[in-house]
Amino acid sequence: MSTLPAPQLSDHQTRLLDWLITDKPHVFLTGRAGTGKTTLMREFLRRSGNRAAVIAPTGVAAMQVGGQTIHSFFHFPPRLVEARDIRKVRHRRVIQALETLVIDEISMVRADMMWAIDKALRLNREIDEPFGGVQMVLVGDLAQLPPVIQGAEAEYLESKHGGPFFFHPPPFRDAGFTLVELEQVFRQTDEYFINILNAVRDGDLNSDEAADLNDRVTGRSGLEASLSHIVLTSTNEAAFRINQARLQGLATPERAYEAKVEGQFDQRLFPAEEPLMLKIGARVMLTRNDPQGRWVNGTLGEIEGFEDKGARVRIDDQSYLVEPAKWERNAYAFDAAAQALTKTTAGSFTQLPLRLAWAMTIHKAQGLTLDKVYLDLARRLFAHGQAYVALSRARSLEGLELSRPLTPSDIISDPRIFDVRSYCDPAPASVS
Repeated sequence: MSTLPAPQLSDHQTRLLDWLITDKPHVFLTGRAGTGKTTLMREFLRRSGNRAAVIAPTGVAAMQVGGQTIHSFFHFPPRLVEARDIRKVRHRRVIQALETLVIDEISMVRADMMWAIDKALRLNREIDEPFGGVQMVLVGDLAQLPPVIQGAEAEYLESKHGGPFFFHPPPFRDAGFTLVELEQVFRQTDEYFINILNAVRDGDLNSDEAADLNDRVTGRSGLEASLSHIVLTSTNEAAFRINQARLQGLATPERAYEAKVEGQFDQRLFPAEEPLMLKIGARVMLTRNDPQGRWVNGTLGEIEGFEDKGARVRIDDQSYLVEPAKWERNAYAFDAAAQALTKTTAGSFTQLPLRLAWAMTIHKAQGLTLDKVYLDLARRLFAHGQAYVALSRARSLEGLELSRPLTPSDIISDPRIFDVRSYCDPAPASVS
């Protein structure tokens, strides 16, 4: 199968990459939305070869980066991790062969899990050094996706590990992490809009910036706005309702596409609908990069026909046949002959890489760049970082529309995220 060409990196990204590979520092790689964290991480993994592995806190995130979940890699239980849960694993030769471990979406990793990763690496590698001597590369933005912490867990994490975030437990500070922040925003070009987004990210929106955002309020409903904009909502139910209303409103031929599921693949992780119901004229989003470069994850199109091999989609003024794609759930194994890591496939899901795209949740829009965004604020935003994630999907202020004025209570930001700087070393001048 063909692969995507190597990405074009900025001079700063190129210097960072060379430093990461040559000096092998422990790094927390962060940056605002649209600064190229994922691009840099993928290229780093590509160049790091078969001694590097990538893991993530959720099944969806792990699948997107072609890695494994933290829980399955270390055999952690689906709850707070304690000392009794740290044990030698059957595949410890995989862990012993590691030189570099990348953790994506690190902002979602709780303090107990980061503490446990350090302990598990020391135990399974039989090396009593921070993280068992493995280079750790942590990627994510603390302003976007917070760790899921329920009830009394917050008090436990505070007393046991010094706080809820991945940088709170002592092993993080003992290892000597360097904070590297990507600053060049590629998604937006309007400096004023970038400044507004930064203010939302920091929870420090002034009255003029708030007024300019709220000038984007219209009297339209989400259903009405979905004709011209992508509607971002805080709940799956609201997005589903708009998509189904628009689909049912099309008096055109309909077709159901059945997915093919092999091996172990949890239904909750299905990356596309099963079955996928499409109609001619339906607005869809491509959910996988095309190996030939004709579209990327997030490209919008319209269904214009059905064929045995797939669906025909019009993108701008071109028509393409979109065929099924395969998503794999991977696990790492050890190749004794090559003395290297290999990936094995635990299960796969094959379906057209398409999603109805009149509306979607803020969470599913993570990482996307959209020309026209309507933020549905019918319900109060309920999580740290949701307003920032939603607003920063828009390419420009002109392409943004709000259902109602944003209020201070919508912009939820945990000030403790900024403490990470006091737990890290600054980046060397050569790569800053």
